[in-house]
Amino acid sequence: METAVYPDWSGLPEDLMAMVMRTLDIPDLFRAGAVCASWYAAYSAVRRVRIPIKDASPCLLYSCAGDDADTATLYSPSAGAAFKVRLPSPAFRSRHVVGSGHGWVVTADEASNLQALNPLTGAQVDLPPVTGLHHVESSTDDKGCSVYNLYEQELGPDTPSVYTVRELRIFLYHRVFLSCSPSAGRSCVILLVHKQLGEMSYAWLGDDRWALITTNDNAIMRPSHGMLGTGMQRTARTTACARKIIEKGIWWDDPCSYLVLSPWGDILHVWRYLTLRTLTTPVRVPVEHAHEVLDPCSESYTYEMKLYKVDVASQKLVAISSSELRGHALFLGFNSTIFLSTKDFPRLRPNCAYLTDDDWEQLCLNMYGCRDVGIWNFETETLENLGDIDSIPPWLNWPPPIWITPSLF
Repeated sequence: METAVYPDWSGLPEDLMAMVMRTLDIPDLFRAGAVCASWYAAYSAVRRVRIPIKDASPCLLYSCAGDDADTATLYSPSAGAAFKVRLPSPAFRSRHVVGSGHGWVVTADEASNLQALNPLTGAQVDLPPVTGLHHVESSTDDKGCSVYNLYEQELGPDTPSVYTVRELRIFLYHRVFLSCSPSAGRSCVILLVHKQLGEMSYAWLGDDRWALITTNDNAIMRPSHGMLGTGMQRTARTTACARKIIEKGIWWDDPCSYLVLSPWGDILHVWRYLTLRTLTTPVRVPVEHAHEVLDPCSESYTYEMKLYKVDVASQKLVAISSSELRGHALFLGFNSTIFLSTKDFPRLRPNCAYLTDDDWEQLCLNMYGCRDVGIWNFETETLENLGDIDSIPPWLNWPPPIWITPSLF
């Protein structure tokens, strides 16, 4: 009886394997790299070459309880699959997420300093330090512990708010936007929206300080990538013209709002309404961080969403139905807003919003509370589970899950 002979797939030439891997979507690419040493070599070569990714749809980045602190999970709704990545220090579970764009996520470490990180390649760069902001200085408290002094107008110039080095990041940072991939080096501009009262500062990658955007800097909204540009250049000042589109209104119900530029040129305004509910069982908080949680018995959740189109000519918001999303899906959260056609991604839900939790005020109250993640169905006005995710979500509540569009650049 002859012994069966099986092909040795590990012996395939590396260049041939690399050609095959270039055609794979992100989950399959990472799975292939874990098969054996030779396949991992081909997988590493594909990552080094930085080829465009076949499936460029958003993934949810989060930490799982069953993994160590340096491992993150990426879940792809378009593929219905998840895969793991090892990240450089500091530990992913110790970070706070404050923005993402161009395949990179911006996080704040336990010293409240910012880094930009590409989860796929492991590349990481430091952004200007928190003390590079105009109103933050390092100090020590009466026990000799390091703290930050945050100077705010409402408290006066001589009475700073005092934060521990770990907690300032939650109260200070509202959102970070990137003009392009940080792999572009000094060409990358970072915009930081921060306390107080939504102030904005910016820096070029490699700077050691943040420059405050003042009323004389002519800030301009570019909804296509959700960031603000200015008329300021490194070597010269150019003239920028800012035009008011809609008068600022007063909304007593205070929705969270997102600006979206559609592929057909409309400016959309998405309103997200959140409220608090009381928990019968308090959130479990690590003993060493119990003093950082102000209200362990409450959590926020989305109960309503509304869609508007900006009528520039009449300077009004016009209510629209979800059908006017034209088969696209919204991805909203701490990330730069993503508006994606679903025609090439049959698993994605058209005319829906994929949500992650970006309620930074609630994060200040309860950083370990349950995160508001799911798919908003505009027709039924309900938040549904995220694809194949079970009713008990696999992600930890910290850091908050965030959408990224995977990139090898």
